[in-house]
Amino acid sequence: MNRSASKVLEDKDNDALIQENVVNWQSATNPLAPLKEEQLDLFYEVGDVLKSLYANENNYNNDDEPAEHQKENIPVISSNIDFVRWMVSVEKQIQHENFKHFQVYYELLSKHLNNSQHLLTLSDQSLNSLSVLREKYENVIEKTHYLHNLSEQLMVQQKCLKEKKSEINHRLKYFIYFPKCQDIIENMNKKVNNTDFIDALNNIDLAIDYLKENMSFKESKIYKIKYESLLNTALMHVFNFVNNILIETSKQIITGSENNDLSLQHHKDSVSESIFALYYGKFQSSSVKMKKILEIIEQKQDKNDHYKNTMYDCQTSYFKQRLPILEAAVSKALQELNNQHRTDYSVLFRSCCLFTVKVCTDEVMCYNFFFSSLSSQLHDYLSSLCQHLYDTLRPCLIHINHIEILCELCSILKNEMSNDKNVTNECLTRYFEVIRQLLEDVEERLVFRVNMFFKHDLSDYKPSPGDLAYPEKLQQMINVIEIKERRPDSRSSIRSGGSQDMTNLDVSHMSHLRSYTGNSPADLHGMWYPTVKRTLVCLSRLYFCLDRETFQSLAQEALIICVNTLQNASGIISSRKTPVDGKLFEIKHLLIIREQIAPFQVDFTSKELSLDFSTVQKAAVDLVQKRKQIFTFGSNNALLEFLLEGTPKVKEYLIDSRKEIDKKLKFCCESFIAFVTKMLIGNVLDWNEQAEAFLQVSKGRVDTVKGTTLSKQIFAKPENLSDLVKEAEKCMKLKIPEIQRSMQLYLANKETEFILFRPIKNNIINAFIQMEQIVQKGGYTTDDQLLIACPTPEHVNILICSVSLTGE
Repeated sequence: MNRSASKVLEDKDNDALIQENVVNWQSATNPLAPLKEEQLDLFYEVGDVLKSLYANENNYNNDDEPAEHQKENIPVISSNIDFVRWMVSVEKQIQHENFKHFQVYYELLSKHLNNSQHLLTLSDQSLNSLSVLREKYENVIEKTHYLHNLSEQLMVQQKCLKEKKSEINHRLKYFIYFPKCQDIIENMNKKVNNTDFIDALNNIDLAIDYLKENMSFKESKIYKIKYESLLNTALMHVFNFVNNILIETSKQIITGSENNDLSLQHHKDSVSESIFALYYGKFQSSSVKMKKILEIIEQKQDKNDHYKNTMYDCQTSYFKQRLPILEAAVSKALQELNNQHRTDYSVLFRSCCLFTVKVCTDEVMCYNFFFSSLSSQLHDYLSSLCQHLYDTLRPCLIHINHIEILCELCSILKNEMSNDKNVTNECLTRYFEVIRQLLEDVEERLVFRVNMFFKHDLSDYKPSPGDLAYPEKLQQMINVIEIKERRPDSRSSIRSGGSQDMTNLDVSHMSHLRSYTGNSPADLHGMWYPTVKRTLVCLSRLYFCLDRETFQSLAQEALIICVNTLQNASGIISSRKTPVDGKLFEIKHLLIIREQIAPFQVDFTSKELSLDFSTVQKAAVDLVQKRKQIFTFGSNNALLEFLLEGTPKVKEYLIDSRKEIDKKLKFCCESFIAFVTKMLIGNVLDWNEQAEAFLQVSKGRVDTVKGTTLSKQIFAKPENLSDLVKEAEKCMKLKIPEIQRSMQLYLANKETEFILFRPIKNNIINAFIQMEQIVQKGGYTTDDQLLIACPTPEHVNILICSVSLTGE
């Protein structure tokens, strides 16, 4: 059993090996019997020949028959040919078995091919159907486009027709509207505030503007004239409406003022309220009735002259009704103020100006009830009201002679009535013009009165004995101060009766005019020379009242006159008392003037013109010398040269009052120093001059004769010279204290006294130094010099300091 089983297994293995070998016989990768390419080609050719010879499919089973059926029909092999045929058939079957899965795939592809062909047929049919449909669609689109274009053309034509219709309606609108508008204007002649009337005015404006732009239309000119005539009619209704209301309101005010006898210048509250209600309340209530239509006309007046003329007529009617009422009231009120404050010009000017400002402000407010924009007629109206202010105040100036009143009026008009807050108000322009005109008149009157003051109170001033009582007046004031210091509780006061103050100027105004040259009693009590005090007080007032140029001119004239009066007074005092008093008096007051005009921020310089005739004389001499050339023709004509060269030249030079006062002060100081020096050591100065002259003469001689030396001269003998020195020292001891006492009395300022006395001291020392030098050169012996005893500079200085009141 085991053997048989093992044998069977071996057979199976052999079969499997055989099959494997058969399979691998012609394997494509590793064949058991590989053939060359030539052998394969021959093999394939033999195979093809056999197939062509023995392949007969009709004698054998179909390849498509199942294998079981083929196994049942095993052919009968009777010859080699049959075998070959059978073998070919078997190979074919084997081949068929090998390609069976390809056959299945082939059949599937064939099926798909059939389906695809069928689908392709359907697609062709669909495409054909789509082509037909596309042709129909394009046809429909074409017809639709045509219909759309046709519709658009119709719409365009319809739009054009509508535009033409609208244009025709627009062009004919104002031609058709005229009768309707005419009926509105005629039916509403007394209802100008109605909305329909205002709309009609607006439509008339639009119609006129439209017709102006389209004057090419056939009837444009005719309808334009019709609309303008209709506009004039409408505006005439407006004017009549406004004018009737204003006339009625004016009648009510006139009736009320006659019944109540009210005046604008009353200050009681109840009366003021009644006045305001009468003069302004009624107009304000009337403005409500016409404000709306007037605003419309004001808005249109810049676009059309008809509205502008109507607005002008309405304003004219307003001022025509308003002016008589206010003119009478303002004139009456100003006259009442004039009668009430006739003696107080300051209060009169203030009251009248403030009243006029209030009236102008109230009138502008009343004007604004009716109209929104200012006009030239308002300016003229306010000018008429303000003219009453000028007519009331101007005559008062003729009767004012006091300079301080005129100065105060200038200050009121310039500073109070023309302040910056009111200047910004355009409605008060005419008021400020009247104020400026009044100010100019006041300044003119002030300048006239100042010139008269210069003439009568300065230039023609005749000093009284008390005015020239120097130094008694100063000494009297010192005594008064000493008495007050001894009795501090005393309330008595002593007044100087000698000086006369200017009647037109307030003495209290002198409080700020104190000389800073010293603290003398005369300064403290304002006891300056009357012309000086009057000049300074006058200038201090004018400085704040007049313009710069006018003040400079008046100040220069006043200072010149004042200095001349001081010079005259100084001469009188010098003749009555001593030259020292006269010169110190002049120096003191010149210092006062210089210091008091220093705060004035003006230029005291003025231009003066003069004719220089120096060239005329020379030209006349040349004319006489060249008289033969008078009638010659050419450039050497003597007459022509005389006319050209002999013309007087106009010279312009500047005069500075400050510098002139400084020059005058310097001259007075130098004169005082020279006089005091002469008074103290006049004999020494004369001797020095005589000795110097002698030395100069003797020095010029070639030979010096014995006995011609200075010491041998009679005037220069040591004894005489010694007496001269002693006399000079004695004079200095006696007079220096007196001079310094006078300086203290007049100047009352140590610094000024020191400055003024120092040149005197230096002159004295220099005079003795010169004498000492002359003595040394004059041939004096040592004994003579000891006899003369000429003091040295140190000795002179010690001497002066010993007798000086200031302890220099």
